[in-house]
Amino acid sequence: MQSIREHKIQPPKNTNRKPIVINAWAVWVAAAIFYWYEMILRAGASVMTQGIMDTFTINATQLGLLTSFYYYAYVILQVPSGMLLDKVGPRYVITLSCVLCTIGTWVFATTTDITTAEIARFCVGAGSACAFISCLKLASDWFSPARFAFIAGLTNMLGTIGGVFAGVPLAKLVNYTNWQQATLWLAYVGIAVTFICWVLIRNKPKTGPLSQPATPEPTVGLRKSLFVLALDKQILLSAIIGGLMYVPISSFAELWAVPFLMSTLEVNNEWASLASTMVFIGMAVGSPIIAKLAFKQKSYIKLMKISAIASAGCFLIASFAKSIGYFPTVAILFFAGLWLGGQVLCFSVVKERIPNQISGTAMAYTNAILMLSGVIFQPFMGWLLDRNWTGALDNAGARIYSATDYQHAIFAVPVCLLLSWFLLKLCRDTHPKLDY
Repeated sequence: MQSIREHKIQPPKNTNRKPIVINAWAVWVAAAIFYWYEMILRAGASVMTQGIMDTFTINATQLGLLTSFYYYAYVILQVPSGMLLDKVGPRYVITLSCVLCTIGTWVFATTTDITTAEIARFCVGAGSACAFISCLKLASDWFSPARFAFIAGLTNMLGTIGGVFAGVPLAKLVNYTNWQQATLWLAYVGIAVTFICWVLIRNKPKTGPLSQPATPEPTVGLRKSLFVLALDKQILLSAIIGGLMYVPISSFAELWAVPFLMSTLEVNNEWASLASTMVFIGMAVGSPIIAKLAFKQKSYIKLMKISAIASAGCFLIASFAKSIGYFPTVAILFFAGLWLGGQVLCFSVVKERIPNQISGTAMAYTNAILMLSGVIFQPFMGWLLDRNWTGALDNAGARIYSATDYQHAIFAVPVCLLLSWFLLKLCRDTHPKLDY
């Protein structure tokens, strides 16, 4: 299979190499703050599950469907977002996306109608569509190619820290007020994040390792971009593997981990969210470390294989949380997240196969396929719960699921990781030859 670089979409040569480290980091940090914010919005439902089910009188499958409306918009708008990032630039796209996230969050917090809640969740997903890929786009434009994997790892770290904030801190706020009021406060945070993004983000450096060339970069249309991306089967395979490796985040940590731990370990949502955020903390620590190791080993695929098999083992052990107890489960979930840090390397594999002009579209194409994991597995794991439900109801009429019900659903996580490990055997390794 020919690489995309052979299809006559070549970036122009650039000889300007003046350092612009401070500006580059400021731009990236602002975009990463938006990614941090949208991760809180994405994962926040995990500490509100019972309140949401009571408010709208819905079961687990319906809850999974409601929260997955985020992913419907997120996936659908990935490629359009990538095209806009390439054509318009990150500054306007990120700022407007942050505004949409803020509005959607406010509507979700103030409605009692399930249809309106689904539309609001869809709006949040639409606004979040560019968050991660915009950080990668800015990394492509503002940093040297050899730094891409490390910046991608740092981006993932900031995002997973958002998942940490969606744990104990948000659970405490929910318990202190209620889930609607806590969500309303998140909308207020969105206003501040919007201001930060507008002030700090710039599209491309005027000087530096990837500055705007004297001759404008040739533009690439959507049809040709998608054609050359689809032509490279390694990109599709990398995206599918990334999606399978993201199931522990999109379906476990972002939704079902807290109710699973509450039922299995018989703890409240604060203690359960503390345990579930260990996945995010571990991934925050592991992402830049594994990216560094991949660079030293000169192999993305090797580190991804280790990441997949090690995290699969950890999540399999964690599914027996009732038998091993609370604190061992906390430790296991941390190491599961630590090894899961290799998941972000799927974007580095793709980055090495595409020219910079279509980097936003390529990252979006990859992320769209990857994020199907949330669309599929959030309701699927809810369906597994309903399939094994014994008929128990709480005082509000919402379903109560047993520890065994949750365990059967959680088994889907290590299965997906093992499948990703198998598919990695079909991947060809790519790696930058430049030094830091």
